[in-house]
Amino acid sequence: MAGIDVADTRRADRRGKPIDDFQKRFQTQLSAREWQLVNGAGKEMDDQYEVFSRLWAAKEAYVKARGDGLGAFDSLSACEFLSWKPLPDFPQNQAYDGGVVVSGKPETAWRFVQHRMPGEKPHWTTVARGPLSCVVDANGEFKATLRRPELERAAEGWQAALLAPSPPCAVVLVGALVPSEDMDGYVKVGGARWP
Repeated sequence: MAGIDVADTRRADRRGKPIDDFQKRFQTQLSAREWQLVNGAGKEMDDQYEVFSRLWAAKEAYVKARGDGLGAFDSLSACEFLSWKPLPDFPQNQAYDGGVVVSGKPETAWRFVQHRMPGEKPHWTTVARGPLSCVVDANGEFKATLRRPELERAAEGWQAALLAPSPPCAVVLVGALVPSEDMDGYVKVGGARWP
């Protein structure tokens, strides 16, 4: 199962105003050790916010993959993301591999990969991968839609999927996703023609 989240690294709201109180707003959502990582990023608030964004994206990707969302825990500080290793074959500080500790217990069946997306407005993309057994599916409706539930039972298959190399993330323009027959309508409402 996978969950994905994309977090802006810029410390600004939708109107472009600086977000100066993110530590106060999210105080209970990161653990004390995670806040140490944030504060250890340097004196500049923007550097601290980038580390916060990475941690927040990991938490969001995790609860999305589980299927229970932000209300999954009394506080998301119960899910700690403390150990990040640089991914080989990627530029320095651009891609990381990590894990999660939930209520003090390492969840070794989960893997998290983060990529810093390029561009004038960089973002961190986090992909969480975990076993189907961790999916919160109260009515069984979601799991019934899966095409290969047998992978859950094959431990070797799951480990191979979990440890598979992470492909690089790529920026794709929205126009590239618009079917050619709908391109004129897309351009008419303000989109840029592709290609």
